[in-house]
Amino acid sequence: MVLMGRALAALLVVAALGCRTGGVNIERRAFELAEANRAHLNKVRLGQTLVEVEKIMGPPERRAARFRYDGVSIEEWSYVTDYIRKSDALILFVGGKVQEIQSAPWGERDEKEEKS
Repeated sequence: MVLMGRALAALLVVAALGCRTGGVNIERRAFELAEANRAHLNKVRLGQTLVEVEKIMGPPERRAARFRYDGVSIEEWSYVTDYIRKSDALILFVGGKVQEIQSAPWGERDEKEEKS
């Protein structure tokens, strides 16, 4: 009975450490992704096409698309660029070309999505 209790205790310790390590790896991965996105973002220029930006940045982590009143397409792509400060880079495409590049805290990003 004592042996079974010790085995159970050891199993619980291993499980707890495994969960803790898993959380750290997720945070580390998110931090590394944000760093890579920030480095790639420096290569994005106004006037580049959707295809050119996707070659530089990869597919967007978040994407919103709509048509403007005159039928011109508007797309907003976002990429996490600062995991610590919780901010994204937003790339705005008008008519398929980069019109604007800006940084936005996660709170603003989430508010925009709720309104959509």
